[in-house]
Amino acid sequence: MSFALSSRRAALAPGAWVRNDLWRRARAVPSLDLRFAENKSLVDATTGQSLVTFTRASSGTYVGSDGLIKTATTNEARFDHNPTTGESLGLLVEEQRTNLLLNSATLSTQSVTVAAVAHTLSFYGTGTVTLSGVSTAGPAVGSGAYPTRTTLTFTPTAGSLTLTVTGSVTSAQLEAGAFPTSYIPTTTATVTRSADVASITGTNFSSWYRQDEGTCFVSGRISRNDSYLFSFNDGSNANRFLASPPTYTLGVFVGAGSINIASTIPLGPTFKLATAAKQNSFNLSTNGTLGSLVTSGAMTAGVNRLEIAPSLNPASTTISRLTYWPTRLADSTLQTLTQ
Repeated sequence: MSFALSSRRAALAPGAWVRNDLWRRARAVPSLDLRFAENKSLVDATTGQSLVTFTRASSGTYVGSDGLIKTATTNEARFDHNPTTGESLGLLVEEQRTNLLLNSATLSTQSVTVAAVAHTLSFYGTGTVTLSGVSTAGPAVGSGAYPTRTTLTFTPTAGSLTLTVTGSVTSAQLEAGAFPTSYIPTTTATVTRSADVASITGTNFSSWYRQDEGTCFVSGRISRNDSYLFSFNDGSNANRFLASPPTYTLGVFVGAGSINIASTIPLGPTFKLATAAKQNSFNLSTNGTLGSLVTSGAMTAGVNRLEIAPSLNPASTTISRLTYWPTRLADSTLQTLTQ
Protein backbone atom coordinates (compact mmCIF):
# COMPACT_ATOMS: atom_id res chain seq x y z
CA MET A 1 0.00 0.00 0.00
CA SER A 2 1.49 3.35 -1.09
CA PHE A 3 -0.06 5.47 1.62
CA ALA A 4 -0.50 5.56 5.37
CA LEU A 5 -3.78 6.47 6.98
CA SER A 6 -2.00 7.99 9.93
CA SER A 7 -0.11 10.40 7.68
CA ARG A 8 -3.34 11.34 5.89
CA ARG A 9 -4.95 12.16 9.23
CA ALA A 10 -1.93 14.15 10.35
CA ALA A 11 -2.06 16.21 7.14
CA LEU A 12 -5.47 17.56 8.05
CA ALA A 13 -5.96 20.54 10.32
CA PRO A 14 -6.18 19.41 13.97
CA GLY A 15 -9.64 18.04 14.63
CA ALA A 16 -10.91 18.86 11.10
CA TRP A 17 -11.82 15.29 10.30
CA VAL A 18 -13.77 15.09 13.56
CA ARG A 19 -15.62 18.34 13.05
CA ASN A 20 -16.96 17.19 9.70
CA ASP A 21 -19.84 15.11 11.05
CA LEU A 22 -20.48 13.20 7.84
CA TRP A 23 -16.96 11.82 7.68
CA ARG A 24 -16.71 11.45 11.47
CA ARG A 25 -19.53 8.94 11.28
CA ALA A 26 -17.59 7.07 8.61
CA ARG A 27 -14.87 6.52 11.25
CA ALA A 28 -12.16 6.57 8.60
CA VAL A 29 -10.01 9.20 6.91
CA PRO A 30 -10.52 9.70 3.17
CA SER A 31 -7.45 9.62 0.96
CA LEU A 32 -9.26 11.78 -1.63
CA ASP A 33 -11.89 14.44 -0.91
CA LEU A 34 -13.05 16.62 -3.81
CA ARG A 35 -15.45 19.22 -2.39
CA PHE A 36 -16.53 20.82 -5.65
CA ALA A 37 -19.61 22.61 -4.31
CA GLU A 38 -18.03 23.78 -1.08
CA ASN A 39 -14.65 24.92 -2.41
CA LYS A 40 -15.48 25.64 -6.08
CA SER A 41 -12.11 24.25 -7.10
CA LEU A 42 -10.43 21.04 -8.29
CA VAL A 43 -8.13 20.97 -5.25
CA ASP A 44 -8.25 17.83 -3.10
CA ALA A 45 -9.20 18.79 0.47
CA THR A 46 -7.15 15.93 1.95
CA THR A 47 -3.78 16.73 0.35
CA GLY A 48 -4.29 20.35 -0.66
CA GLN A 49 -3.11 19.44 -4.16
CA SER A 50 -4.75 19.90 -7.54
CA LEU A 51 -4.97 16.30 -8.71
CA VAL A 52 -7.72 16.56 -11.33
CA THR A 53 -6.92 17.08 -15.02
CA PHE A 54 -9.76 19.01 -16.64
CA THR A 55 -10.25 19.77 -20.33
CA ARG A 56 -12.93 21.22 -22.59
CA ALA A 57 -11.94 22.27 -26.09
CA SER A 58 -14.28 25.28 -26.13
CA SER A 59 -15.81 27.88 -23.88
CA GLY A 60 -18.95 27.02 -21.91
CA THR A 61 -21.55 28.78 -19.80
CA TYR A 62 -22.66 28.23 -16.23
CA VAL A 63 -24.69 29.99 -13.56
CA GLY A 64 -22.61 32.12 -11.19
CA SER A 65 -23.20 32.72 -7.49
CA ASP A 66 -25.11 35.90 -8.40
CA GLY A 67 -27.59 33.82 -10.39
CA LEU A 68 -26.46 35.16 -13.76
CA ILE A 69 -25.12 33.22 -16.74
CA LYS A 70 -21.32 33.37 -16.93
CA THR A 71 -18.81 32.16 -19.55
CA ALA A 72 -15.84 29.91 -18.76
CA THR A 73 -12.93 29.88 -21.19
CA THR A 74 -11.45 26.83 -22.91
CA ASN A 75 -10.30 24.19 -20.38
CA GLU A 76 -11.77 26.16 -17.47
CA ALA A 77 -13.85 24.08 -15.06
CA ARG A 78 -17.41 25.30 -14.44
CA PHE A 79 -18.83 25.39 -10.92
CA ASP A 80 -22.57 25.78 -11.32
CA HIS A 81 -25.14 27.43 -9.02
CA ASN A 82 -28.89 27.43 -8.52
CA PRO A 83 -30.05 30.53 -10.44
CA THR A 84 -32.78 31.31 -7.89
CA THR A 85 -31.13 30.62 -4.53
CA GLY A 86 -27.45 31.01 -5.46
CA GLU A 87 -26.67 27.61 -3.91
CA SER A 88 -23.34 26.19 -5.07
CA LEU A 89 -24.07 22.93 -6.90
CA GLY A 90 -20.58 21.73 -7.83
CA LEU A 91 -18.58 20.73 -10.91
CA LEU A 92 -20.64 20.78 -14.12
CA VAL A 93 -19.77 17.97 -16.55
CA GLU A 94 -21.62 17.88 -19.87
CA GLU A 95 -21.42 16.05 -23.17
CA GLN A 96 -20.74 17.84 -26.44
CA ARG A 97 -23.75 19.73 -27.77
CA THR A 98 -24.44 22.11 -30.68
CA ASN A 99 -26.93 24.97 -30.67
CA LEU A 100 -28.58 24.74 -34.10
CA LEU A 101 -30.31 28.12 -33.84
CA LEU A 102 -28.86 31.40 -35.12
CA ASN A 103 -28.89 34.71 -33.25
CA SER A 104 -29.95 32.92 -30.10
CA ALA A 105 -29.94 35.97 -27.79
CA THR A 106 -33.21 37.26 -29.29
CA LEU A 107 -34.70 34.57 -31.47
CA SER A 108 -36.52 35.24 -34.74
CA THR A 109 -38.35 32.85 -37.08
CA GLN A 110 -35.95 30.52 -38.93
CA SER A 111 -35.54 27.06 -40.43
CA VAL A 112 -32.84 24.55 -39.50
CA THR A 113 -31.87 21.10 -40.72
CA VAL A 114 -32.31 18.32 -38.15
CA ALA A 115 -31.75 14.58 -37.94
CA ALA A 116 -34.33 11.98 -36.94
CA VAL A 117 -33.25 11.88 -33.29
CA ALA A 118 -34.52 13.45 -30.08
CA HIS A 119 -34.07 17.22 -29.93
CA THR A 120 -34.65 19.69 -27.09
CA LEU A 121 -35.74 23.29 -27.56
CA SER A 122 -35.21 25.67 -24.64
CA PHE A 123 -35.53 29.40 -24.07
CA TYR A 124 -36.47 32.16 -21.62
CA GLY A 125 -39.26 34.67 -22.03
CA THR A 126 -43.02 34.76 -22.46
CA GLY A 127 -43.11 34.24 -26.22
CA THR A 128 -44.13 31.18 -28.21
CA VAL A 129 -42.22 28.94 -30.62
CA THR A 130 -44.35 26.95 -33.06
CA LEU A 131 -42.80 24.05 -34.97
CA SER A 132 -43.62 23.04 -38.52
CA GLY A 133 -42.04 21.02 -41.28
CA VAL A 134 -40.52 17.78 -39.99
CA SER A 135 -42.18 18.19 -36.56
CA THR A 136 -45.37 19.73 -35.26
CA ALA A 137 -44.66 19.09 -31.57
CA GLY A 138 -45.62 21.78 -29.11
CA PRO A 139 -45.99 24.67 -29.37
CA ALA A 140 -43.50 25.74 -26.71
CA VAL A 141 -45.09 28.54 -24.72
CA GLY A 142 -42.77 30.63 -22.57
CA SER A 143 -43.63 30.93 -18.91
CA GLY A 144 -41.42 33.79 -17.80
CA ALA A 145 -38.13 35.64 -17.97
CA TYR A 146 -34.80 34.18 -16.78
CA PRO A 147 -34.33 32.02 -14.74
CA THR A 148 -37.59 30.35 -15.80
CA ARG A 149 -36.52 28.12 -18.69
CA THR A 150 -39.10 26.66 -21.04
CA THR A 151 -38.18 23.31 -22.62
CA LEU A 152 -39.71 21.04 -25.25
CA THR A 153 -38.25 17.63 -26.17
CA PHE A 154 -39.42 16.00 -29.40
CA THR A 155 -38.23 13.65 -32.16
CA PRO A 156 -38.59 15.00 -35.72
CA THR A 157 -38.12 13.21 -38.98
CA ALA A 158 -34.98 14.18 -40.88
CA GLY A 159 -35.18 17.38 -42.87
CA SER A 160 -36.03 21.05 -42.48
CA LEU A 161 -37.63 22.24 -39.26
CA THR A 162 -39.22 25.69 -39.14
CA LEU A 163 -39.47 27.55 -35.84
CA THR A 164 -41.98 30.40 -35.95
CA VAL A 165 -41.42 32.90 -33.15
CA THR A 166 -43.95 35.27 -31.64
CA GLY A 167 -43.33 37.44 -28.61
CA SER A 168 -40.23 37.49 -26.42
CA VAL A 169 -37.94 34.47 -26.86
CA THR A 170 -34.42 34.95 -25.47
CA SER A 171 -31.32 32.77 -24.98
CA ALA A 172 -32.85 30.13 -27.23
CA GLN A 173 -31.30 26.75 -27.91
CA LEU A 174 -32.13 23.76 -30.11
CA GLU A 175 -29.85 20.79 -29.54
CA ALA A 176 -29.83 17.13 -30.47
CA GLY A 177 -30.50 15.33 -27.19
CA ALA A 178 -33.31 14.28 -24.88
CA PHE A 179 -32.62 16.95 -22.23
CA PRO A 180 -31.41 20.57 -22.19
CA THR A 181 -27.84 21.53 -21.37
CA SER A 182 -26.19 24.82 -20.47
CA TYR A 183 -26.84 27.74 -22.80
CA ILE A 184 -24.68 27.98 -25.95
CA PRO A 185 -24.81 31.54 -27.38
CA THR A 186 -24.83 31.94 -31.17
CA THR A 187 -24.86 34.80 -33.66
CA THR A 188 -24.63 34.13 -37.42
CA ALA A 189 -23.58 30.46 -37.20
CA THR A 190 -24.23 27.39 -35.11
CA VAL A 191 -21.89 26.86 -32.15
CA THR A 192 -20.64 23.64 -30.56
CA ARG A 193 -19.70 23.34 -26.89
CA SER A 194 -17.13 20.56 -26.46
CA ALA A 195 -17.44 17.84 -23.84
CA ASP A 196 -16.11 18.35 -20.31
CA VAL A 197 -13.49 15.74 -19.37
CA ALA A 198 -12.34 15.40 -15.74
CA SER A 199 -9.94 12.66 -14.63
CA ILE A 200 -7.08 11.77 -12.28
CA THR A 201 -4.18 9.71 -13.63
CA GLY A 202 -0.53 8.81 -13.00
CA THR A 203 0.94 9.42 -9.57
CA ASN A 204 -1.91 11.83 -8.83
CA PHE A 205 -4.06 8.68 -8.84
CA SER A 206 -1.78 6.00 -7.42
CA SER A 207 -0.94 8.15 -4.38
CA TRP A 208 -4.40 7.63 -2.87
CA TYR A 209 -6.09 4.66 -4.60
CA ARG A 210 -6.04 1.14 -3.16
CA GLN A 211 -6.36 -1.79 -5.55
CA ASP A 212 -7.74 -4.47 -3.22
CA GLU A 213 -10.53 -2.54 -1.46
CA GLY A 214 -12.13 0.87 -1.14
CA THR A 215 -15.24 3.00 -0.73
CA CYS A 216 -16.42 5.87 -2.91
CA PHE A 217 -19.05 8.49 -2.04
CA VAL A 218 -20.47 10.86 -4.65
CA SER A 219 -23.29 13.39 -4.48
CA GLY A 220 -24.84 15.81 -6.93
CA ARG A 221 -27.51 16.21 -9.59
CA ILE A 222 -28.09 14.53 -12.94
CA SER A 223 -30.15 15.36 -16.00
CA ARG A 224 -31.05 11.70 -16.54
CA ASN A 225 -30.85 8.73 -14.18
CA ASP A 226 -28.96 6.47 -16.55
CA SER A 227 -25.77 8.54 -16.51
CA TYR A 228 -22.41 7.40 -15.16
CA LEU A 229 -21.05 9.11 -12.08
CA PHE A 230 -17.49 7.79 -11.77
CA SER A 231 -15.26 5.08 -13.17
CA PHE A 232 -12.06 3.60 -11.75
CA ASN A 233 -10.48 1.73 -14.67
CA ASP A 234 -7.33 0.81 -16.59
CA GLY A 235 -8.33 2.55 -19.82
CA SER A 236 -10.36 -0.40 -21.04
CA ASN A 237 -13.60 -2.22 -20.28
CA ALA A 238 -11.73 -5.18 -18.83
CA ASN A 239 -11.17 -3.79 -15.35
CA ARG A 240 -13.59 -1.24 -13.96
CA PHE A 241 -15.10 -0.22 -10.63
CA LEU A 242 -17.84 2.22 -11.51
CA ALA A 243 -21.28 3.54 -10.74
CA SER A 244 -23.27 2.39 -13.72
CA PRO A 245 -27.01 2.59 -14.36
CA PRO A 246 -28.54 -0.45 -16.08
CA THR A 247 -32.11 0.23 -17.15
CA TYR A 248 -32.45 3.54 -15.29
CA THR A 249 -31.21 2.15 -12.01
CA LEU A 250 -27.82 2.35 -10.43
CA GLY A 251 -25.38 -0.49 -9.90
CA VAL A 252 -21.72 -1.20 -9.29
CA PHE A 253 -19.78 -3.15 -11.87
CA VAL A 254 -16.38 -4.68 -11.20
CA GLY A 255 -14.18 -6.98 -13.25
CA ALA A 256 -13.85 -8.31 -16.75
CA GLY A 257 -17.03 -8.34 -18.83
CA SER A 258 -18.77 -5.66 -16.73
CA ILE A 259 -20.27 -8.14 -14.28
CA ASN A 260 -22.91 -6.60 -12.07
CA ILE A 261 -21.74 -7.29 -8.53
CA ALA A 262 -24.18 -5.14 -6.54
CA SER A 263 -27.91 -4.71 -6.27
CA THR A 264 -29.39 -1.82 -8.17
CA ILE A 265 -31.23 0.97 -6.39
CA PRO A 266 -33.27 3.65 -8.23
CA LEU A 267 -31.44 6.94 -8.42
CA GLY A 268 -33.06 10.37 -8.75
CA PRO A 269 -32.35 13.90 -9.98
CA THR A 270 -30.57 14.71 -6.70
CA PHE A 271 -28.51 11.90 -5.25
CA LYS A 272 -26.07 10.66 -2.63
CA LEU A 273 -24.37 7.39 -3.50
CA ALA A 274 -21.84 5.32 -1.55
CA THR A 275 -20.25 2.19 -2.99
CA ALA A 276 -17.97 -0.26 -1.19
CA ALA A 277 -15.82 -2.94 -2.81
CA LYS A 278 -13.58 -5.70 -1.51
CA GLN A 279 -12.92 -9.30 -2.49
CA ASN A 280 -16.25 -11.15 -2.02
CA SER A 281 -17.86 -8.11 -0.35
CA PHE A 282 -19.67 -5.48 -2.43
CA ASN A 283 -22.56 -3.15 -1.72
CA LEU A 284 -24.00 0.29 -2.32
CA SER A 285 -26.42 2.74 -0.79
CA THR A 286 -28.37 5.44 -2.62
CA ASN A 287 -30.23 8.25 -0.84
CA GLY A 288 -30.40 6.21 2.37
CA THR A 289 -31.51 2.94 0.75
CA LEU A 290 -29.03 0.12 1.26
CA GLY A 291 -28.56 -2.51 -1.43
CA SER A 292 -28.08 -6.24 -0.94
CA LEU A 293 -24.65 -7.46 0.07
CA VAL A 294 -22.88 -9.46 -2.65
CA THR A 295 -20.47 -12.02 -1.19
CA SER A 296 -18.76 -13.22 -4.35
CA GLY A 297 -16.65 -11.40 -6.88
CA ALA A 298 -13.10 -10.31 -7.53
CA MET A 299 -11.63 -6.84 -7.32
CA THR A 300 -10.21 -5.15 -10.38
CA ALA A 301 -6.50 -5.31 -11.22
CA GLY A 302 -4.25 -2.65 -12.69
CA VAL A 303 -6.64 0.26 -12.22
CA ASN A 304 -4.77 3.47 -12.99
CA ARG A 305 -7.29 6.29 -13.33
CA LEU A 306 -10.46 7.92 -12.06
CA GLU A 307 -12.88 9.38 -14.58
CA ILE A 308 -15.45 11.79 -13.11
CA ALA A 309 -18.90 11.62 -14.74
CA PRO A 310 -17.36 9.95 -17.82
CA SER A 311 -19.02 10.14 -21.23
CA LEU A 312 -19.80 6.40 -21.34
CA ASN A 313 -23.47 7.41 -21.30
CA PRO A 314 -23.63 11.15 -21.98
CA ALA A 315 -25.54 13.44 -19.66
CA SER A 316 -25.42 16.75 -17.88
CA THR A 317 -24.12 16.02 -14.39
CA THR A 318 -23.21 18.27 -11.47
CA ILE A 319 -20.93 16.61 -8.91
CA SER A 320 -21.01 18.37 -5.54
CA ARG A 321 -18.63 16.01 -3.72
CA LEU A 322 -16.56 12.93 -4.50
CA THR A 323 -14.74 11.19 -1.65
CA TYR A 324 -12.69 7.99 -1.53
CA TRP A 325 -11.61 5.91 1.45
CA PRO A 326 -8.85 3.30 1.03
CA THR A 327 -10.87 0.77 3.02
CA ARG A 328 -14.14 -1.10 2.68
CA LEU A 329 -16.49 0.79 5.00
CA ALA A 330 -19.33 -1.05 6.76
CA ASP A 331 -22.73 -1.30 5.11
CA SER A 332 -24.30 0.67 7.96
CA THR A 333 -21.86 3.48 7.24
CA LEU A 334 -22.78 3.50 3.54
CA GLN A 335 -26.40 4.00 4.50
CA THR A 336 -25.58 6.75 7.00
CA LEU A 337 -23.46 8.62 4.45
CA THR A 338 -26.31 8.75 1.94
CA GLN A 339 -29.18 9.73 4.22
